[in-house]
Amino acid sequence: MNDPQRAEAPAGASARSWFGALTAVLNVAGTLLIIVMALAVNADIIGRELFSRPIAGVTEFLGLSIVAVVFLQMSNTLREGRHVKNDLIMAWVAIRWPRVARFFYGLFHLIGALLMSLIVWYVVPIFRENYAGNFYKGTQGVVEIPVWPFMLVVLVGGAAVAIQYLLLAQGEFRQLAGRER
Repeated sequence: MNDPQRAEAPAGASARSWFGALTAVLNVAGTLLIIVMALAVNADIIGRELFSRPIAGVTEFLGLSIVAVVFLQMSNTLREGRHVKNDLIMAWVAIRWPRVARFFYGLFHLIGALLMSLIVWYVVPIFRENYAGNFYKGTQGVVEIPVWPFMLVVLVGGAAVAIQYLLLAQGEFRQLAGRER
């Protein structure tokens, strides 16, 4: 049995290929945001140490960006089978009863999709409120970072993770039914 976490599409499954490309783009965006965060931190440190002037808004930007990075990179991490997991018992079950393991992995993925969908559902009204109310982090007149773009990232990233979980569940149940490999 190959890595049960990996949802590689059978040949010709363009929807999965397209979605895989989307998760890769989100992952790259998360990596670029990490680079911007590192540059901001270093510039802030240099400003503090050399000029006794920190850069306004760096702390607020980092606080918002950390959550954004997680949601930008999670779907690709899950797709590639690199998500943190403790499957000691399931690995043992997979050796003895591979079909039982497939069923449980499929069930776990459905639960993951449900939980991530609940997060997205919960964040939608928060996003709307932040967008309509023009909420920001920072000090008015000094630095104002709008919150809604970061909430939008949580929505898009969370939806991508939920879809990825569904694709993983579909792959497990298709293999369980004997429809793939």
